[in-house]
Amino acid sequence: MEAAKTLDRGALLPEEILALPTVEIPVAGVTGYSLNDDEKQVVFFIFEEGVSFPDHAHCEHRGLVVSGEVVLEIDGQTNLYQTGDTYCVPEGVKHRTHFSQRTVIIDMSYAPDRYKVRSMSTAG
Repeated sequence: MEAAKTLDRGALLPEEILALPTVEIPVAGVTGYSLNDDEKQVVFFIFEEGVSFPDHAHCEHRGLVVSGEVVLEIDGQTNLYQTGDTYCVPEGVKHRTHFSQRTVIIDMSYAPDRYKVRSMSTAG
């Protein structure tokens, strides 16, 4: 079953991004590559078709849909974000997401440790 989900990540993101350390996400079908400093974390995400996240809240984060689409419900208001769209989820506001197709997103927050980063040896 896992082999059927294999994809050419190089067709989605440049190898320089794929060489970054990955983040730990407790949801199957999500891969994130982290670039961070002492002030922020930028994660280049690949979400497989069908991935969903239930209501949750955390720090403010902003994103850009590089390809694909995401349905994002923020504080009860639902919007479809497609390639080229940007979004902002305010701090502490409940939101949920659903990906109806493979989607690449660049997501940034001013929380440098928002996602735990795996060691370089386990990236990609």
